[in-house]
Amino acid sequence: MPTDVSYASVSTQPSLETLVLHMLPSIGLTGDGILNTNGLTAALNMKGAKEVVDGGLEFWFGVEKEENSNFKSQGKNDDMSVNAQDPLDRLRFDPKIVTDTVVINELEKAQNKGRAAIKNFMQSLKRQANSTIKNGFNDLWWKAVPGANDPVSIPQLIPNSATTGSIGGINRAGNKYIQHGVYATAIADIGSEAGIATLERLRIQFAVGFSTVDIIIMSEGKFANLVGYLANNHRYRPSDKLAQLRIKGIELGDATIVYENTRTISSADTINASRIYGIDSSSTFIKTLKDGDGVWGTEMERHGVKLNRFVPWKWFGNLVSPNPRANWVATNVTS
Repeated sequence: MPTDVSYASVSTQPSLETLVLHMLPSIGLTGDGILNTNGLTAALNMKGAKEVVDGGLEFWFGVEKEENSNFKSQGKNDDMSVNAQDPLDRLRFDPKIVTDTVVINELEKAQNKGRAAIKNFMQSLKRQANSTIKNGFNDLWWKAVPGANDPVSIPQLIPNSATTGSIGGINRAGNKYIQHGVYATAIADIGSEAGIATLERLRIQFAVGFSTVDIIIMSEGKFANLVGYLANNHRYRPSDKLAQLRIKGIELGDATIVYENTRTISSADTINASRIYGIDSSSTFIKTLKDGDGVWGTEMERHGVKLNRFVPWKWFGNLVSPNPRANWVATNVTS
Protein backbone atom coordinates (compact mmCIF):
# COMPACT_ATOMS: atom_id res chain seq x y z
CA MET A 1 0.00 0.00 0.00
CA PRO A 2 1.52 3.38 -0.99
CA THR A 3 2.78 5.60 1.81
CA ASP A 4 1.30 9.05 2.34
CA VAL A 5 4.54 11.02 2.06
CA SER A 6 2.97 14.28 3.26
CA TYR A 7 2.10 12.82 6.66
CA ALA A 8 4.38 9.78 6.91
CA SER A 9 6.47 11.45 9.63
CA VAL A 10 3.50 12.46 11.75
CA SER A 11 3.51 10.27 14.85
CA THR A 12 -0.01 11.25 15.87
CA GLN A 13 -3.07 11.91 13.79
CA PRO A 14 -3.06 15.51 12.48
CA SER A 15 -5.88 17.58 13.89
CA LEU A 16 -8.63 18.61 11.49
CA GLU A 17 -7.83 22.26 12.11
CA THR A 18 -4.18 21.67 11.19
CA LEU A 19 -5.17 19.99 7.97
CA VAL A 20 -7.62 22.75 7.07
CA LEU A 21 -4.99 25.45 7.47
CA HIS A 22 -2.40 23.36 5.63
CA MET A 23 -4.56 22.71 2.59
CA LEU A 24 -6.59 25.87 2.06
CA PRO A 25 -3.83 28.15 0.71
CA SER A 26 -3.32 25.67 -2.14
CA ILE A 27 -6.05 26.85 -4.50
CA GLY A 28 -5.75 25.17 -7.89
CA LEU A 29 -7.88 23.96 -10.77
CA THR A 30 -10.55 21.37 -10.14
CA GLY A 31 -12.70 19.23 -12.35
CA ASP A 32 -16.05 18.99 -10.63
CA GLY A 33 -19.74 19.48 -11.31
CA ILE A 34 -20.08 23.10 -10.21
CA LEU A 35 -17.18 24.85 -11.95
CA ASN A 36 -18.12 27.36 -14.66
CA THR A 37 -15.87 28.94 -17.29
CA ASN A 38 -13.80 31.85 -15.99
CA GLY A 39 -12.37 33.32 -19.18
CA LEU A 40 -12.34 36.96 -18.09
CA THR A 41 -10.55 36.35 -14.79
CA ALA A 42 -8.00 34.09 -16.49
CA ALA A 43 -7.33 36.61 -19.26
CA LEU A 44 -6.85 39.52 -16.83
CA ASN A 45 -4.46 37.44 -14.73
CA MET A 46 -2.54 36.32 -17.82
CA LYS A 47 -2.08 39.94 -18.90
CA GLY A 48 -0.90 40.92 -15.43
CA ALA A 49 -3.94 43.20 -15.08
CA LYS A 50 -3.83 43.30 -11.30
CA GLU A 51 -2.46 45.75 -8.77
CA VAL A 52 -2.06 45.25 -5.03
CA VAL A 53 -1.68 48.31 -2.79
CA ASP A 54 -0.78 48.54 0.88
CA GLY A 55 -3.66 50.50 2.38
CA GLY A 56 -5.92 53.29 1.16
CA LEU A 57 -9.50 54.46 1.77
CA GLU A 58 -10.42 54.24 -1.92
CA PHE A 59 -8.91 53.62 -5.34
CA TRP A 60 -8.81 56.85 -7.34
CA PHE A 61 -7.35 57.88 -10.67
CA GLY A 62 -6.90 61.23 -12.34
CA VAL A 63 -8.15 61.35 -15.92
CA GLU A 64 -7.51 64.21 -18.35
CA LYS A 65 -10.90 65.64 -19.27
CA GLU A 66 -9.99 68.29 -21.82
CA GLU A 67 -7.18 69.71 -23.92
CA ASN A 68 -5.18 72.77 -22.93
CA SER A 69 -7.24 75.74 -24.13
CA ASN A 70 -4.20 77.99 -24.51
CA PHE A 71 -2.94 76.25 -27.65
CA LYS A 72 -3.37 78.40 -30.77
CA SER A 73 -1.71 79.90 -33.81
CA GLN A 74 -1.14 83.64 -33.54
CA GLY A 75 0.46 86.69 -35.05
CA LYS A 76 3.83 87.92 -33.82
CA ASN A 77 2.32 90.84 -31.88
CA ASP A 78 -0.71 89.01 -30.50
CA ASP A 79 -1.02 88.11 -26.84
CA MET A 80 -0.63 84.49 -25.91
CA SER A 81 -3.52 82.77 -24.17
CA VAL A 82 -2.71 82.30 -20.49
CA ASN A 83 -5.89 80.79 -19.05
CA ALA A 84 -5.51 78.69 -15.91
CA GLN A 85 -6.18 75.00 -16.50
CA ASP A 86 -7.87 72.31 -14.44
CA PRO A 87 -7.16 69.24 -16.59
CA LEU A 88 -8.17 66.41 -14.28
CA ASP A 89 -11.29 64.74 -13.04
CA ARG A 90 -10.97 61.91 -10.57
CA LEU A 91 -12.49 58.47 -10.92
CA ARG A 92 -13.12 56.87 -7.54
CA PHE A 93 -13.72 53.21 -6.79
CA ASP A 94 -14.48 51.92 -3.29
CA PRO A 95 -12.87 48.65 -2.22
CA LYS A 96 -15.60 46.01 -2.08
CA ILE A 97 -15.62 43.07 0.31
CA VAL A 98 -15.97 39.45 -0.83
CA THR A 99 -15.74 36.64 1.71
CA ASP A 100 -16.05 32.88 2.05
CA THR A 101 -15.53 30.42 4.89
CA VAL A 102 -14.78 26.74 5.39
CA VAL A 103 -16.68 25.48 8.41
CA ILE A 104 -15.85 22.49 10.61
CA ASN A 105 -18.34 21.22 13.16
CA GLU A 106 -17.09 19.43 16.30
CA LEU A 107 -19.22 16.42 15.36
CA GLU A 108 -17.65 16.27 11.89
CA LYS A 109 -14.24 16.53 13.50
CA ALA A 110 -15.00 13.50 15.69
CA GLN A 111 -16.53 11.53 12.80
CA ASN A 112 -13.54 12.15 10.52
CA LYS A 113 -10.78 11.57 13.04
CA GLY A 114 -8.95 8.89 11.05
CA ARG A 115 -6.12 10.14 8.85
CA ALA A 116 -7.64 9.02 5.53
CA ALA A 117 -11.09 10.26 6.51
CA ILE A 118 -9.71 13.65 7.44
CA LYS A 119 -7.95 14.00 4.10
CA ASN A 120 -11.00 12.99 2.05
CA PHE A 121 -13.27 15.28 4.01
CA MET A 122 -10.92 18.23 3.67
CA GLN A 123 -10.35 17.63 -0.04
CA SER A 124 -14.11 17.90 -0.55
CA LEU A 125 -14.33 21.16 1.39
CA LYS A 126 -11.32 22.56 -0.43
CA ARG A 127 -12.73 21.71 -3.88
CA GLN A 128 -16.07 23.23 -2.97
CA ALA A 129 -14.48 26.47 -1.74
CA ASN A 130 -12.15 26.65 -4.74
CA SER A 131 -14.92 26.33 -7.32
CA THR A 132 -17.32 28.57 -5.42
CA ILE A 133 -14.81 31.42 -5.22
CA LYS A 134 -14.05 31.22 -8.94
CA ASN A 135 -17.70 30.96 -9.91
CA GLY A 136 -18.65 33.72 -7.51
CA PHE A 137 -16.18 36.18 -8.98
CA ASN A 138 -17.19 35.42 -12.55
CA ASP A 139 -20.82 35.94 -11.53
CA LEU A 140 -19.88 39.32 -10.04
CA TRP A 141 -17.89 40.37 -13.13
CA TRP A 142 -20.95 39.78 -15.36
CA LYS A 143 -23.80 41.18 -13.27
CA ALA A 144 -26.02 43.42 -15.37
CA VAL A 145 -26.93 45.52 -12.33
CA PRO A 146 -24.41 45.09 -9.48
CA GLY A 147 -25.66 45.57 -5.95
CA ALA A 148 -24.37 48.25 -3.60
CA ASN A 149 -21.82 45.85 -2.07
CA ASP A 150 -20.73 44.29 -5.38
CA PRO A 151 -17.58 45.22 -7.31
CA VAL A 152 -17.85 46.89 -10.70
CA SER A 153 -18.97 44.49 -13.44
CA ILE A 154 -18.14 44.46 -17.14
CA PRO A 155 -21.72 45.38 -18.21
CA GLN A 156 -21.58 48.27 -15.73
CA LEU A 157 -18.14 49.41 -16.90
CA ILE A 158 -18.89 48.93 -20.62
CA PRO A 159 -22.70 49.22 -21.04
CA ASN A 160 -24.65 49.30 -24.29
CA SER A 161 -24.81 53.09 -24.13
CA ALA A 162 -21.73 55.27 -23.75
CA THR A 163 -23.76 58.24 -22.50
CA THR A 164 -25.93 56.81 -19.71
CA GLY A 165 -25.12 55.97 -16.10
CA SER A 166 -21.87 56.75 -14.34
CA ILE A 167 -18.49 55.19 -13.67
CA GLY A 168 -16.12 56.04 -10.86
CA GLY A 169 -18.58 58.64 -9.56
CA ILE A 170 -18.70 60.63 -12.83
CA ASN A 171 -21.73 60.75 -15.15
CA ARG A 172 -20.98 59.66 -18.70
CA ALA A 173 -23.42 62.13 -20.26
CA GLY A 174 -21.53 65.13 -21.60
CA ASN A 175 -18.15 63.73 -20.60
CA LYS A 176 -16.61 62.20 -23.71
CA TYR A 177 -13.33 61.51 -21.94
CA ILE A 178 -14.90 58.54 -20.12
CA GLN A 179 -17.23 57.36 -22.89
CA HIS A 180 -16.27 53.94 -24.22
CA GLY A 181 -16.78 52.75 -27.76
CA VAL A 182 -20.14 51.28 -28.81
CA TYR A 183 -20.59 49.44 -32.12
CA ALA A 184 -24.29 48.80 -32.79
CA THR A 185 -24.08 47.66 -36.41
CA ALA A 186 -24.99 44.00 -36.84
CA ILE A 187 -22.12 41.52 -37.10
CA ALA A 188 -23.62 38.59 -38.99
CA ASP A 189 -20.77 36.09 -38.84
CA ILE A 190 -17.81 36.53 -36.53
CA GLY A 191 -16.33 33.33 -37.96
CA SER A 192 -15.52 34.83 -41.33
CA GLU A 193 -13.07 37.19 -42.97
CA ALA A 194 -15.59 40.00 -42.54
CA GLY A 195 -15.99 39.15 -38.86
CA ILE A 196 -12.24 39.19 -38.23
CA ALA A 197 -11.94 42.45 -40.15
CA THR A 198 -14.65 43.98 -37.94
CA LEU A 199 -12.78 42.97 -34.77
CA GLU A 200 -9.58 44.55 -36.06
CA ARG A 201 -11.46 47.66 -37.18
CA LEU A 202 -12.99 48.09 -33.73
CA ARG A 203 -9.57 47.72 -32.10
CA ILE A 204 -8.22 50.48 -34.35
CA GLN A 205 -11.33 52.68 -34.39
CA PHE A 206 -11.65 52.87 -30.61
CA ALA A 207 -7.93 52.96 -29.82
CA VAL A 208 -6.75 55.64 -27.42
CA GLY A 209 -3.41 56.89 -28.67
CA PHE A 210 -1.28 53.85 -29.39
CA SER A 211 -3.20 51.70 -26.92
CA THR A 212 -5.64 49.16 -28.35
CA VAL A 213 -7.68 46.50 -26.57
CA ASP A 214 -5.75 43.31 -25.95
CA ILE A 215 -8.57 41.16 -24.53
CA ILE A 216 -11.69 40.31 -26.56
CA ILE A 217 -14.47 38.35 -24.87
CA MET A 218 -17.40 36.63 -26.54
CA SER A 219 -19.80 33.76 -25.91
CA GLU A 220 -18.74 30.17 -26.48
CA GLY A 221 -20.89 29.93 -29.64
CA LYS A 222 -19.23 32.92 -31.31
CA PHE A 223 -15.82 31.69 -30.18
CA ALA A 224 -16.45 28.24 -31.72
CA ASN A 225 -17.45 29.82 -35.04
CA LEU A 226 -14.23 31.81 -35.06
CA VAL A 227 -12.09 28.77 -34.17
CA GLY A 228 -13.73 26.75 -36.94
CA TYR A 229 -13.03 29.39 -39.55
CA LEU A 230 -9.42 29.96 -38.49
CA ALA A 231 -8.69 26.24 -38.25
CA ASN A 232 -10.17 25.60 -41.67
CA ASN A 233 -7.86 28.25 -43.11
CA HIS A 234 -4.82 27.05 -41.11
CA ARG A 235 -4.71 30.34 -39.19
CA TYR A 236 -5.74 29.11 -35.75
CA ARG A 237 -3.15 30.17 -33.15
CA PRO A 238 -4.10 29.20 -29.59
CA SER A 239 -2.99 31.10 -26.51
CA ASP A 240 -0.25 28.95 -24.96
CA LYS A 241 -0.48 30.69 -21.59
CA LEU A 242 -4.21 30.10 -21.25
CA ALA A 243 -3.78 26.54 -22.51
CA GLN A 244 -1.68 25.85 -19.41
CA LEU A 245 -4.80 26.74 -17.37
CA ARG A 246 -6.97 24.50 -19.57
CA ILE A 247 -8.77 27.56 -20.92
CA LYS A 248 -9.04 27.98 -24.66
CA GLY A 249 -7.92 31.25 -26.19
CA ILE A 250 -6.99 32.62 -29.59
CA GLU A 251 -4.11 34.94 -30.33
CA LEU A 252 -5.15 37.42 -33.03
CA GLY A 253 -2.40 39.94 -33.59
CA ASP A 254 -1.52 41.22 -30.12
CA ALA A 255 -5.02 40.52 -28.77
CA THR A 256 -6.16 37.45 -26.86
CA ILE A 257 -9.69 36.24 -27.58
CA VAL A 258 -11.44 34.23 -24.85
CA TYR A 259 -14.98 33.09 -24.20
CA GLU A 260 -17.49 32.88 -21.39
CA ASN A 261 -19.85 29.93 -21.34
CA THR A 262 -23.55 30.81 -21.35
CA ARG A 263 -24.31 27.39 -19.83
CA THR A 264 -23.70 27.90 -16.12
CA ILE A 265 -24.83 26.28 -12.90
CA SER A 266 -26.98 28.02 -10.26
CA SER A 267 -28.16 30.63 -12.80
CA ALA A 268 -24.88 32.54 -12.50
CA ASP A 269 -24.58 35.77 -14.46
CA THR A 270 -22.52 35.46 -17.62
CA ILE A 271 -21.92 37.26 -20.90
CA ASN A 272 -24.84 38.25 -23.10
CA ALA A 273 -24.48 36.06 -26.20
CA SER A 274 -25.22 38.96 -28.56
CA ARG A 275 -22.32 41.06 -27.31
CA ILE A 276 -18.55 41.11 -27.72
CA TYR A 277 -16.39 43.16 -25.37
CA GLY A 278 -13.00 44.70 -26.04
CA ILE A 279 -10.89 45.41 -22.95
CA ASP A 280 -7.58 47.26 -22.67
CA SER A 281 -5.81 45.48 -19.82
CA SER A 282 -3.45 48.41 -19.30
CA SER A 283 -6.39 50.57 -18.21
CA THR A 284 -8.86 48.02 -16.86
CA PHE A 285 -7.62 45.79 -14.09
CA ILE A 286 -8.31 44.27 -10.68
CA LYS A 287 -7.05 46.32 -7.76
CA THR A 288 -6.90 44.95 -4.20
CA LEU A 289 -5.69 45.89 -0.75
CA LYS A 290 -2.66 43.89 0.37
CA ASP A 291 -4.30 42.64 3.58
CA GLY A 292 -7.34 41.38 1.67
CA ASP A 293 -5.83 40.01 -1.53
CA GLY A 294 -7.83 36.78 -1.56
CA VAL A 295 -6.19 35.34 1.53
CA TRP A 296 -7.25 32.61 3.94
CA GLY A 297 -7.11 33.15 7.68
CA THR A 298 -4.25 31.62 9.63
CA GLU A 299 -6.26 30.07 12.45
CA MET A 300 -9.64 28.50 13.11
CA GLU A 301 -12.19 30.83 14.67
CA ARG A 302 -15.20 30.01 16.83
CA HIS A 303 -18.64 30.93 15.51
CA GLY A 304 -20.42 32.36 18.55
CA VAL A 305 -21.29 29.64 21.06
CA LYS A 306 -21.96 27.00 18.42
CA LEU A 307 -19.91 23.89 17.75
CA ASN A 308 -18.84 25.33 14.40
CA ARG A 309 -15.29 26.53 13.86
CA PHE A 310 -14.30 28.21 10.61
CA VAL A 311 -11.41 29.64 8.66
CA PRO A 312 -12.28 32.83 6.72
CA TRP A 313 -11.30 33.88 3.20
CA LYS A 314 -11.38 37.59 2.38
CA TRP A 315 -10.93 39.85 -0.63
CA PHE A 316 -10.95 43.66 -0.53
CA GLY A 317 -10.84 45.15 -4.01
CA ASN A 318 -12.63 46.20 -7.16
CA LEU A 319 -12.52 46.10 -10.94
CA VAL A 320 -11.19 49.55 -11.82
CA SER A 321 -10.44 51.61 -14.90
CA PRO A 322 -8.47 54.87 -14.99
CA ASN A 323 -9.39 55.20 -18.68
CA PRO A 324 -12.84 53.73 -19.49
CA ARG A 325 -12.66 55.31 -22.96
CA ALA A 326 -10.15 52.64 -24.01
CA ASN A 327 -12.77 49.83 -23.95
CA TRP A 328 -15.60 49.00 -26.37
CA VAL A 329 -18.62 46.76 -26.84
CA ALA A 330 -20.26 45.37 -29.98
CA THR A 331 -23.95 45.08 -29.10
CA ASN A 332 -25.46 43.24 -32.08
CA VAL A 333 -23.51 40.07 -32.84
CA THR A 334 -25.88 37.52 -34.37
CA SER A 335 -23.62 34.54 -35.13
